[in-house]
Amino acid sequence: MAKIACFVEKYNFSDQGEAEALEIFRNTAHRMGHEFSFMFREGIHEIPKYDAVFIRATTDPLFTAYVVSKTAQELGIKVVDDPESIQICGNKVHLYDLFKKHGVPHIPTLFLTKEEMHHRRLQEIFRTFGKPVVVKAPYTSFSRYVEKVACETSFRDVAKRFFRKSDVLAVQTFMPTAFDWRVGVLNREVLYVCKYMMPKGRWKHGAKQRGKPTFVWGRTFALKRENIPPRLKEVALKACDVIGNGLYGVDVKEHDDNYVVVEVNDNPSIYSGYEDYRNKDLYGKIIQYLTD
Repeated sequence: MAKIACFVEKYNFSDQGEAEALEIFRNTAHRMGHEFSFMFREGIHEIPKYDAVFIRATTDPLFTAYVVSKTAQELGIKVVDDPESIQICGNKVHLYDLFKKHGVPHIPTLFLTKEEMHHRRLQEIFRTFGKPVVVKAPYTSFSRYVEKVACETSFRDVAKRFFRKSDVLAVQTFMPTAFDWRVGVLNREVLYVCKYMMPKGRWKHGAKQRGKPTFVWGRTFALKRENIPPRLKEVALKACDVIGNGLYGVDVKEHDDNYVVVEVNDNPSIYSGYEDYRNKDLYGKIIQYLTD
């Protein structure tokens, strides 16, 4: 029997789908003969008494979740997500460098500093990538700080806001698709496969409603993992191989019969009725990995 701590924040229980998934994790662990306890930030001093730590709160090298991950690793306790995965996935500059070095098919990307924000450079970007292009602050998640721009004026307006978040911006080819593939990977094996649909009239899975602080999300369609297209599986696993053997969510675009990686996320979303819809055994597989 193992003692598992699941590090969470209060917001993890604000969405019914995520709250239900967390409860399934706990019930699954109990059925497999393990203890499973939710740990909040005020309880992180108790990490040494556990055999494994499973992080569900948003990861970032500046957040409490990273402190939890680093502490567990230093104590020799198995942890998902591990600190190296958090660092790599949270730094898109490093991530795309790894993709390029290891030949992972990925969306055409360049990085732009404040010093390069001049007319000649911006025109060069539009000539290379066409119009529009996608501009991202590379240290964010959940589709935030990601916008599409089609002219120099809008590029400068977006960059001015995003440079408050980051010293460098990622600029990518705009590749319109009806959905993005999400491939969940654990220990170099496919865990689940989904299509993250774009909301009607939108170009990304999560989009802010005009004039409102809330996000609107597209639908999620799940496939049985054995039905994953072979080339998609190959590309997704190759993208994870350059990071580690933890739990990842790979975002992939299918365009002109090719698959290109948009990014790899640590701490991927797992909501009841969404990612698990066709692969209910993912809970047991994660618990098994934590306790092996």
